[in-house]
Amino acid sequence: MGSINDFISVVKKSNGLAKANKYEVDIYAPDGHPGGSEGRNLNLLCNTVSMPGHNLEQQTARYGSAPAREMVTSHTYAGNIAATFYLDENLDIKSWFDKWQQMAVSQNTHKARYYKDYIGWMNIYQLGGKGRTYGIKCDEVYPATIGSIEYAYESTDMVALLTVEFAYRTWSEISDKVSGTTYADKKETFLGYSTEPMKFVPGKGWV
Repeated sequence: MGSINDFISVVKKSNGLAKANKYEVDIYAPDGHPGGSEGRNLNLLCNTVSMPGHNLEQQTARYGSAPAREMVTSHTYAGNIAATFYLDENLDIKSWFDKWQQMAVSQNTHKARYYKDYIGWMNIYQLGGKGRTYGIKCDEVYPATIGSIEYAYESTDMVALLTVEFAYRTWSEISDKVSGTTYADKKETFLGYSTEPMKFVPGKGWV
């Protein structure tokens, strides 16, 4: 059983423990967003955000009378990404997310548009004493749910908050924390189709 000195030693070697209030979020809408693809000041006004998880799907396999094994059959990326934002007086942040949603569904015809036309991406970083220490890039992101805004007369000194849930397809660990680029994975195929996530190419959009 480890002692308190062992614990302190491990923490020191790791440059301290991760602080839940030290994070950074970069959110990018697709090209063609009326308010610009980069969510300016969103990082500063992001009150909370959840870094998504990763699940292994399992299936029970048993051969003869031997004990069963739980074998991995696939994987999924856990849930939506929930975030809350402090709202400015003009609700510019809400308007920016509203316009992003309108890129997915027409408010006039009520018909959904092409997937590649409304997906962006998001980077989420853990921060430490010397800047970014870890990060993930979430691909094919869009604001699936924009929450309601709660008003009350007794909330004199409270800042209004906006809750947004982002849908995404996959996430990858960021290798270069300055540029936000991820590790290069080998291209995989399934039944002749590429299983790679769509990538954003300047001038071409999502491919």
